[in-house]
Amino acid sequence: MSSLRGNFADLLTPGFIKIFDDGYNFKAPASVMEKVFNVDSSTKDTEKVSAITGFGYPVQTSEGGTIDYEDPVQMYDTTYTHLKYTKGFKVSRELVEDDLYNVIKGVPKALGMAFRRWQERSAAQVFNRAFNASFTGGDGLRLASTVHTRADGGTTQSNASSTGITLSEANLETAILQFRGQLDDKGMRIDVFPDTLIVPIDLRKTARLIVESPSRQGTADNDKNIYHNEFKVLDWIYMDRSTTAWFLLDSSQKQLQWYWRIKPEFKQDDSFDTDMALYKARARWSNGWNDWRGTWGSIGDAASYSG
Repeated sequence: MSSLRGNFADLLTPGFIKIFDDGYNFKAPASVMEKVFNVDSSTKDTEKVSAITGFGYPVQTSEGGTIDYEDPVQMYDTTYTHLKYTKGFKVSRELVEDDLYNVIKGVPKALGMAFRRWQERSAAQVFNRAFNASFTGGDGLRLASTVHTRADGGTTQSNASSTGITLSEANLETAILQFRGQLDDKGMRIDVFPDTLIVPIDLRKTARLIVESPSRQGTADNDKNIYHNEFKVLDWIYMDRSTTAWFLLDSSQKQLQWYWRIKPEFKQDDSFDTDMALYKARARWSNGWNDWRGTWGSIGDAASYSG
């Protein structure tokens, strides 16, 4: 076995890479990140997204009349700083000499799955922290806020329930109406309609009964359920800071943002002095939101909320 000295890690690496990739690429049915985030690649240490105002309605102009020119105004910048995540393990030469490969070949898969789970949790933190004033977007406010400002100085807007309404059929309709009332920074209506209902697993049953049953629940005549097939329900095991919070999302708006700087990669090296093969995985990413519009949330605790 002396011929393995110095290269026994190389003998394991191809198989380990395959096993790591299998673990990372394993997507449980509850995997949500790719379903709600706009995913892009980055080649820099940070990415900056600048928000600009839209335009008012076109104006009727007579033949030969002067064009109504309007300058869009740059508002705030949202900066995404990519963070690095790492984890590794060691394999002794004795494990290889004693033909215990089967004992350790599950380790890379576990490492790959750990990165997948951390990716999901990192994405879910956007919702876990949506009501936390310590975590703000480019406008300086939390994602779910009752006082989002407008560039034109108009009335502030809300994409959060000020009374913490619980998830019910009646409250879903209230949320939809608030959602569809969102305006741009010129005070113009925008074409948004929620198509995704995101809940913790504690609300899974409630959410599915409300939007997936063909008939309304609890009605004597089994009235038609108008929400049937209008929403995709995502019950997210990593949305675990609250058992009552729930969110609506218009997936076409693509305002939740994920940047890959480095996707998870698996590398190896040797320690000559200890006869250990060293394996590590690393990744770099950032995530957040470009604009609060296209989302709506309620803490769901039936308590007053503002900010």
